[in-house]
Amino acid sequence: MFNDKGKEAERQEKSKVPEEQLVKLLWLVLVGLKEEMDRRLVSTFLGLVMAIVVHRHRNHGLLLSELGGYLLGAEHCRAGTKRISSLVHSERWEAGGIEDFLWQTGTQRVEELWVQGECPLVIWDESVLEKSESLQAEGLCPVRSSKAVRLKRIKPGFFNPPGGRPVFVPGLHWLKILVIGRKGSPILAHMRWWTTRGEQASQKRTEESMVLTHLEGLWGKEVLHIWDRGFAGNPWLT
Repeated sequence: MFNDKGKEAERQEKSKVPEEQLVKLLWLVLVGLKEEMDRRLVSTFLGLVMAIVVHRHRNHGLLLSELGGYLLGAEHCRAGTKRISSLVHSERWEAGGIEDFLWQTGTQRVEELWVQGECPLVIWDESVLEKSESLQAEGLCPVRSSKAVRLKRIKPGFFNPPGGRPVFVPGLHWLKILVIGRKGSPILAHMRWWTTRGEQASQKRTEESMVLTHLEGLWGKEVLHIWDRGFAGNPWLT
């Protein structure tokens, strides 16, 4: 029994380290949320992010009830789910606060690299979120499925893979901006989801132009942009 208590105390002590690191990372956004919301919702926000970081898996999503269980323990999963719902539906905050926090973090990294005499590298990356089994979620639009491409590849010992045109499934487009120097980890400066359908419909060039205009206003032209072949079009080359 005493051995179990010792192991439990050791696990709790180890869990404090990533929690402290997460608080340090999210300090700016936590301060902003505390000015707008009840401190209990701010605590729920921090615990929710921690649960996602610890339990997220590439091949498996997290159900809301699971997150509630991770937040308050399996025996109180309903109460945890209710807290998450109160946080998400609160009218005292919006996604723009998270977006501003990311821009501030990216700007801080850019200024650090300038002080070190480095030219910051700004990496543009784009992809899609595939929701192949969904139809009712807000903002879904057709996206080209990379998973379908992998499934159609010929594998040793198997034959007759399905061919034909590219497969499109429901999903969302996304664009992100990373800041990196010659040393250190990349910093996420911006992430935006967008759709080609519905009331909030937009186009790829429009989204990219908006981000580029914002970047020039923040960092000027003293950064080096790195794009992949998805940006190799006439608007970018000219």
